[in-house]
Amino acid sequence: MRRAAILSALVLACAAPAAAADGRAFVLEKELVGSGSGAGVFRNSLTGSQRKFTVRFRGTRTREGLTLAEDIAYADGEKERHVWRFVRTGPDSYEGRRDDVIGVARGKVAGDTLKLSYDVQLNTGGSKARVRFDDTLVLTAPGTVRNRATVSKFFLPVGTVDLSFRMRRR
Repeated sequence: MRRAAILSALVLACAAPAAAADGRAFVLEKELVGSGSGAGVFRNSLTGSQRKFTVRFRGTRTREGLTLAEDIAYADGEKERHVWRFVRTGPDSYEGRRDDVIGVARGKVAGDTLKLSYDVQLNTGGSKARVRFDDTLVLTAPGTVRNRATVSKFFLPVGTVDLSFRMRRR
């Protein structure tokens, strides 16, 4: 009987992402469902320049995971739209795809944090550049996320992104 209880506890522990000390776990397809908005800044490490932006989100749960549309408006007037398609690949892991992502984004959850890494083909002033994003998304409160990302090229940091946003449930 005791062995069965221990085995059950181990199975349950492996089936769900580990929770933070306060009990919160970052479940992508739960936390990013609905609409949301936020503000952020990209800081260029090479020039010291900053580029502020706002973003609106629309997250829809799918059978496999989550579809997340991002509408980004930069302070200089430029606009972008990205649509992520995330699939849960394990109890604490995700894969994501987006039109400008090269290959697959890989995500790993630990408590209230999701770490997501991916390569992007950026259009920069008429040319294209391949850069790597290493995002750390932290669930600061239910429906509220802070995303800090390091952007690198050839393993050298070229910038950072700092974004905070809040999701509203449907």
